[in-house]
Amino acid sequence: MVQLALVFRFAQDLPFCFFVQTVAFVAFNKVITAQYFVWFFCLLPLILPWTNMKLKWEGLSSILLWIGAQTHWLMWGYLLEFKGKHVFQQLWAASLIFLAANTGVLIRFILRHRFSPLFEQFGHASSKRTTKLE
Repeated sequence: MVQLALVFRFAQDLPFCFFVQTVAFVAFNKVITAQYFVWFFCLLPLILPWTNMKLKWEGLSSILLWIGAQTHWLMWGYLLEFKGKHVFQQLWAASLIFLAANTGVLIRFILRHRFSPLFEQFGHASSKRTTKLE
């Protein structure tokens, strides 16, 4: 449902739509693996030029929030899978924190993004060309 709403909202801005779709898929998926994060990291260079987010405060705090939540979740996942510890409740709580961090970072990117359509509407582009030629 979240992904469908994001498609309708950002369909005109294709690179940003790809990014928010991927982050939403990873954040709301019931399975988490580290390889999923590579999926939206490769899209970051396509959207960063069109963001109003300053690296010094908002960008750095988003990075630290995401890395902290991921590290916290990975610690409990490691203890469960490799050490065989009974940490189901801690992993569940870490999953909620990780979901909140992913959602928070996604909302920050959405609020700080400048719309940059990849394609112009067909009717508008042809009318601009005809006025330039005359």
